[in-house]
Amino acid sequence: MTDHDAPVPDAVLLWRPDEFPPPGSPPLPATVCCLRSTTAGSRAVVYRTTAGQGVAAVFDFLSDAATSDGRGSTAHGVVHLLDPHLERAALLHDPELRPVFAHLQGRRRLPDAAGRRLHALLPTIAFTVRA
Repeated sequence: MTDHDAPVPDAVLLWRPDEFPPPGSPPLPATVCCLRSTTAGSRAVVYRTTAGQGVAAVFDFLSDAATSDGRGSTAHGVVHLLDPHLERAALLHDPELRPVFAHLQGRRRLPDAAGRRLHALLPTIAFTVRA
């Protein structure tokens, strides 16, 4: 898969600042909570809550969602930190993104237009084929 084949983000994950790898970390494998509908080959943006709010990473899913202890779904993939991140103020200023990020309360599916807009704003990050 090439950079141009990188999928358009289709979901938003919410992480606290302490859930992110240290700044400057290379792409890292991880298992994360996700939507039940998550499939291998999809990409999510990762929104940092509280301090430094905004889209601070992308997550490439390498497995489909699986039920975890009956409490939710998880999937395996790779997290890519963004430096700099897309700040909350910029997200709220964009007419395609404001409806998604104005009152974000949990992981969610991204509308197609918002996913395409984020794809255009994000740096080119090749999709990770394996961890």
